[in-house]
Amino acid sequence: MNQIIVQIIILIAVLFILRLFRGFIPKRKRPKLHPIDCLPLLSLFFIWQLSRTWASPWFAFIIFIWMIISIGLTLWWGLSKGELLWNKFLLFYWRLTDILLLIAYLITVIIALLK
Repeated sequence: MNQIIVQIIILIAVLFILRLFRGFIPKRKRPKLHPIDCLPLLSLFFIWQLSRTWASPWFAFIIFIWMIISIGLTLWWGLSKGELLWNKFLLFYWRLTDILLLIAYLITVIIALLK
């Protein structure tokens, strides 16, 4: 339980600090990435921390699902648009990764609390 609370505090602190740094950059020089775009890396690490002692391969399952969705998204984008414009595709892909891994992290927290 303490580990979950520490993880959530770290997530909020990182988002807050990145938001502060973003505020110091002039609007015309800001990158298109937002503070929330650092969440996939933290989410993956925190999911691994919570599930590494479980008997089931939960972390591997999450990575597998994420990669299957990634391959499907790449094929769909390439076939529907006819080309992969990396600046648009990678931003869309990373935002979708934000959502998928945040949902996976929430599910992991719920499972950890129920165990």
